[in-house]
Amino acid sequence: MRKSFYTLYILVLMLGRAAVAQTTLTVEDAIKTGLEKNYNVMIARNNQEIAKAQNNFGAAGMSPSVTVNGNLNLSSLNSHQEFNTGVVQDRNGAQANTTGASLNAYWTVFDGLRMFAIKKRLDANEQLSAIYLKQQMENTIYDIVSAYYNIVRVNELIKAAKQNLEIYDERLKIAKLRLEIGSDSKVEVLLSQSDYNKAKTAIMQLELDLLNAKTQLNMLINQPADTDFKTTDSIMVNYNPTYEDLKKSSLSTNSAIQISRKSELITQQRVKEYRSANLPFIQLNASYTFLRSQSQAGIVFLNRQTGINGGITASWLLFNGMRNQKLIKEANLLALNQRYITQQTEQLVDGTVYVNFKAFQMNKQIVELESQNLSDSKDVQVVSLERYKIGKASLLETIETQKNLEDAQVRYINALYAIKLAETELLRTNGALVK
Repeated sequence: MRKSFYTLYILVLMLGRAAVAQTTLTVEDAIKTGLEKNYNVMIARNNQEIAKAQNNFGAAGMSPSVTVNGNLNLSSLNSHQEFNTGVVQDRNGAQANTTGASLNAYWTVFDGLRMFAIKKRLDANEQLSAIYLKQQMENTIYDIVSAYYNIVRVNELIKAAKQNLEIYDERLKIAKLRLEIGSDSKVEVLLSQSDYNKAKTAIMQLELDLLNAKTQLNMLINQPADTDFKTTDSIMVNYNPTYEDLKKSSLSTNSAIQISRKSELITQQRVKEYRSANLPFIQLNASYTFLRSQSQAGIVFLNRQTGINGGITASWLLFNGMRNQKLIKEANLLALNQRYITQQTEQLVDGTVYVNFKAFQMNKQIVELESQNLSDSKDVQVVSLERYKIGKASLLETIETQKNLEDAQVRYINALYAIKLAETELLRTNGALVK
């Protein structure tokens, strides 16, 4: 009695721990965790911070530069000097030292508008990094949704397979009973047993598929691979766009198009940077200087200077072997290529929207048809099994109706998963996965 009590206590404790460990994970929670912890998203977010840090007036050359310089020189010299007065001076080990310091400021006031082109390019780079982050977030969300509802799909397949296993078990019992009363041969029992075993094997394979699907999702949201969880048991589709709206909005919201357009702007700024070399360069400079030198040999034993000086530097590149013109031509061609890439991307997105929308609409129809097929297959299977019980249906007929039911279940569940993927792909193409 005591042993039974301890066994029951351990079983309850294990079930309690399993219930605590296996929490319910919603798709919204999975997306939230993924956007916070997914490595690709974190890398893209850091790249955005780098682009932000690089975008400043100093990097564009608009800010003045200020430096502080200092120097100290010490020497010990043997000196022999003959002056025009006839005086000869010899000194051994004469000490000399020089101390100097300066505060210098430089400010480029005009460089052919190059600094303004650089600043616009840095602005565009920062904006481009934000779009790359958005695109990575969209891709991550798509992967998470795909992985999450793949788990739901496999769970539903397991649930259907277990229901079918009960039917196989029922059929096996009927076959054994009919064998006992002499109305059937052992062949039907063996066939039913074989089908029952195959159904159990299929469930085990599906459970392995479920393990792989959960591991994939755990990797996407940066959780330990062995983290267990439950998911929702339904696949809902609420998106109902029109083709005209998708075609119009995708041209302005699609991340790939935005990236290409921003890259086009960056190449145009490069052209302006190279053209700036054909214009004058003007720089203001000013400094404060302190200099003190002392020597035990020579005419001047102490020299000390302090003061402020300033000036302006101007230059104009007149000829450098046409190198700058070649750079401008190269930059113009790169800008033209990027414009072609933008147009090509717009064309590809337009085609993707069309195909995905048609796939979404077609999958809707497939789900409706497979839902009706599933309902009919269930009814036929129930009738067939009852007919088999009373001997009015053959084993082959019963096997066929059950096979039709299993196929209908798989097709319906896969159709629901396919329409969810089509919906998510449309949202990604339309730039609506990340607001």
